[in-house]
Amino acid sequence: MNHSETEYIARCKQLIEEKFRFVNGNGSLRQRDLEYLADSIEEKSGVKLSLSTLKRLWKKDYDQTPHPSTLQALVSILGYKDWQEFKLKMAPVPATASVVQKKRHTLSFRPWMILPALAVVAGASWLIAFRPGKTDKAKPVIKGAVTFTGNKTVSQGVPNTIIFNYDLTNVEADSFFFQQAWNKKEKVRIDPKGHSYSNIYYYPGFHKAKLIANDSIIKRFRVHITTDGWLPLADYPGVRDNPIYIKNSRNVKDGQLHVDRKDLIASGVNIDKDFILSYYNIREFDSTNSDNFSLDTRLKCDSTNTVACPGLELVIVCEEHIFFVSLTGKGCERNASVKMGEVYQDGTNSDLSALGRNLYHWQHLQIKVEQKRATIYLDEQPVHTITFQNNFGKIMGLNYNFGGTGAIDYIRLKNGEGKTVYDDEFDK
Repeated sequence: MNHSETEYIARCKQLIEEKFRFVNGNGSLRQRDLEYLADSIEEKSGVKLSLSTLKRLWKKDYDQTPHPSTLQALVSILGYKDWQEFKLKMAPVPATASVVQKKRHTLSFRPWMILPALAVVAGASWLIAFRPGKTDKAKPVIKGAVTFTGNKTVSQGVPNTIIFNYDLTNVEADSFFFQQAWNKKEKVRIDPKGHSYSNIYYYPGFHKAKLIANDSIIKRFRVHITTDGWLPLADYPGVRDNPIYIKNSRNVKDGQLHVDRKDLIASGVNIDKDFILSYYNIREFDSTNSDNFSLDTRLKCDSTNTVACPGLELVIVCEEHIFFVSLTGKGCERNASVKMGEVYQDGTNSDLSALGRNLYHWQHLQIKVEQKRATIYLDEQPVHTITFQNNFGKIMGLNYNFGGTGAIDYIRLKNGEGKTVYDDEFDK
């Protein structure tokens, strides 16, 4: 490994230490820091780095060349697409130099990408920017029942405040936290002597709020923020707490679900900025399990959109995980990605060239899952297959994301027995 590469790796590690507020003093990370980092990388990139790999990287005398996938995973939590982009945008510092001043880095964001629960999904937009200054890895002592429940202030729709009620009388620990969903950025400290904590959910979806003592999750509470049919909304990359809800009776027209630019402007969306248009239909679909189902749809980006690399995404929200397929414009195949449960692939390290399409034409997209084997079809031809391992429960919602404006022609969802559980032709 040449000296320059060593400097870039040193700079990457320093930025990670700053981002997560790791304070060590001896040049290595503590076990709990490494565990937290491994979890954060997996949540962001879908790549599971072992503790032994991270320990080797943070050894003072480490002088080997890490595998490209390892470097890719590391820079993903700093907001970069890959190692090459990190090197282009981030000047290195000598490996032996101390960090005197923290430098900001520019986030690289694909505007249509939202990892739900992004939002549903994803994402979307999706960096873990919060870590408590002090946590204790010791397991909490639980002497009796622990209460953790929640009540919606409105039965359906967004925004929606959930009043969480908790009782930690029977728990001994040094610190207590609330986390509204999968993203540790949303982890906040709570008063163990208190009994209520309120949180606003701005996006529909299926979430699992968590009650945490020290570093241990002691209770979960299911939060299903449902919609009344299809809800369109828009937001801007990197801004996840101020969506613009598109309330217009003309969203279904000409046999399509379609919000045009005139409707967006009328709702207050600045179409001169990069924005994401999303359609949510969050509900429990009867007798439909993530192990066996099929979904058939047709969708496209607006032909008036002139983005260099257009993108669109279909997200299927389940109780325990998500499925998504992200298509991109021809020539931009590196931006394509797929997630089927715990298996994540992107165009950087996988051949997803079949997902590069002319997105300004209608795309016939199908996903067929049989016995935890998912096959993606385009124009009725199989283009990609992934086998996953776990059961992710019922399907709890659907979400489409477009970089700019886009339309849906129809959607049909069938369960494992071939029974149609949802069918919308958008003809009313």
